[in-house]
Amino acid sequence: MTHLPRILHRPLFTTLITQALPWKDCLPTQALRCFGSSKSSVHNMSRTLPANSTSPYERFFHYTSGRWLWDEEAQLRERFLVFNVQELQRIAAESVGAQSCISITKLAEGGYNKVFRLVMDNDSVAIARIPNPNAGPARKTTASEVATMDFARTVLNIPVPKVYAWSAAANNPVEAEYIIMEEAPGTQLEDVWNDKTISDKTNIVKGLVEIEKKLLSVSFTRYGNIYFASDAFSGCEAAKVVGDIPAELKRVVEERFTIGPVVDRDFWNGKRASMTIDRGPWENPQDYLTAIANREIAWISSFAVPKPPKDIFVASEAQNSPSSHISLYQMFLRTIPYLFPKNKKLSGSTLWHWDIHSANLFVEGNRITSLIDWQDTWAGPLFLQFRHPKLVDYNGKVLLKLPDNYESFEADEKAHTRKQVEKSIVLYTYETETDKNNALLSDILRIHHGRIKRETVQFAANTWDRDIIPFRQCLIRFQRHWDEFGFNTPCPIHFTEEGLQAHNRDGEGWNERADFWDSVAGFVSRDGWTSNETYDQALEMFADLREEGLNKLTGKERVDFEAQTRWAERKFDSPS
Repeated sequence: MTHLPRILHRPLFTTLITQALPWKDCLPTQALRCFGSSKSSVHNMSRTLPANSTSPYERFFHYTSGRWLWDEEAQLRERFLVFNVQELQRIAAESVGAQSCISITKLAEGGYNKVFRLVMDNDSVAIARIPNPNAGPARKTTASEVATMDFARTVLNIPVPKVYAWSAAANNPVEAEYIIMEEAPGTQLEDVWNDKTISDKTNIVKGLVEIEKKLLSVSFTRYGNIYFASDAFSGCEAAKVVGDIPAELKRVVEERFTIGPVVDRDFWNGKRASMTIDRGPWENPQDYLTAIANREIAWISSFAVPKPPKDIFVASEAQNSPSSHISLYQMFLRTIPYLFPKNKKLSGSTLWHWDIHSANLFVEGNRITSLIDWQDTWAGPLFLQFRHPKLVDYNGKVLLKLPDNYESFEADEKAHTRKQVEKSIVLYTYETETDKNNALLSDILRIHHGRIKRETVQFAANTWDRDIIPFRQCLIRFQRHWDEFGFNTPCPIHFTEEGLQAHNRDGEGWNERADFWDSVAGFVSRDGWTSNETYDQALEMFADLREEGLNKLTGKERVDFEAQTRWAERKFDSPS
């Protein structure tokens, strides 16, 4: 089954999706409520148990928190895992000193994990986290997550749940990897943020800045994932840190922890898992970027299979050409010496939690009590990892106080203005507190053309399965702004006029497609995920696009399109 995003690259479908942009405004009220509410990392439970289930725990094994409009079977298979529930309960009870577990509830699940809440006979509670098959490399993903949590909690003194028991090997009584940890104290910030006063919000933001200060307090001498020294394997090195911490603590870190290969899924997906490629740890950030480029060149050279040139689902000539991808990665290799700031501290190896948002924070009043979800956190280049936390990110008009004519506004405009002021104050608080406490982060925000350099790295991952256009656009911007970077050497890359024209042709409609996905964000994600409640409405929208395409295509193009979009065939014509 071809992914719909591939279909949306065609000029015809650029026209169709442009026509569909107003569609969101016609959604039923129920669907509108879901806009902006879907969580990419954690989804609430709502789908009913399949009618043919024979196990009381069947729901625990399957992904049940949403649907995919296309490739659903493959998506569900990546998230299906059978494990021994009774053994998980037994081990969890033992880990908290209880006799037995009296209830287990599937609390939440995301793209890569399932989370369970277990209540014991002594009223204690534990949280169990089971990684899905698609979470990352076996053993390493869980082992690194546990070690990272322990490092953050015991070395950096960040409020992180304590791990009671864990196993990075699936050959255990639970028959799956697992982490059993304490329940985060307090209330999930997502549930109360909108009800907080602006004073409480700014105090929470100040607490967030303090957490980031702790993350900045140490830097490693290598770039990679953190593991316990007791779990070290080939490729791991002692975790040596520099920073404002006591010598004794540095010694403890070196004895207890190691830095090893990354668990980043881009280094392990598909055939990459069996390839002999450089996964770190690296001595410098340039070697890390070199590993990305060499990894993709090696994979494309061995495994990329072009589609027939006239295939309706070929996004562009360049997207379908292995040599075009390899050529860009070779260009990327030449840019690497110039992508990092001159101040090496800004690219230091730093453990950084890059996903700080309201669902991952717990609070009591205006005090942060826990920061969860440390999977995928690694000791990487600070310059590439740091961005405004989602909790404070705001790109609208900055208003630090209500305008003088506020009282003359209509009710809706008043509400909108109050929200603008609140978001502006939250962002202002974060940036002023960061200026005072975390100067390195402020320096990163002020790097000239820093965004161009970061996005060049961001879009370098797996262009064959994703999209070549943003990566090439970043390299073109790199060339265009070279004279502003401050280097006294010629630009290391060059696009010919013919190459730029080809890029412009390939990019026709790209912005319209991006606008389409932005317009349905929180309703349908780019991989086709939608909530159980909005599945029918989402399918109806794409059924409209399918019918429009069938009306405009002819010949083999129509036959191919009909076959590849059959999943979106209208299913609502029959009276219910």
